[in-house]
Amino acid sequence: MEKKTLQIDVIGPIEGVSDVVKCLIYYNGHSYGFFMHKVSYEALMYDELFIRDGKSEDSAGVINTTNVFVEEK
Repeated sequence: MEKKTLQIDVIGPIEGVSDVVKCLIYYNGHSYGFFMHKVSYEALMYDELFIRDGKSEDSAGVINTTNVFVEEK
């Protein structure tokens, strides 16, 4: 059985909603969308879960991301 992987991308704020950001979680190569309160996102940025500054988007439209976490066996 392969090791499980996990990564989170932050796409950005929801248009018209100032306190929510849209995110994608990648689990074993499958993506799932979810929303996070901006306060929680900022707290995770402070705790250094995300690896970018969150101020500009890349060519894929992602403003922030995590490292890829791989399950240890």
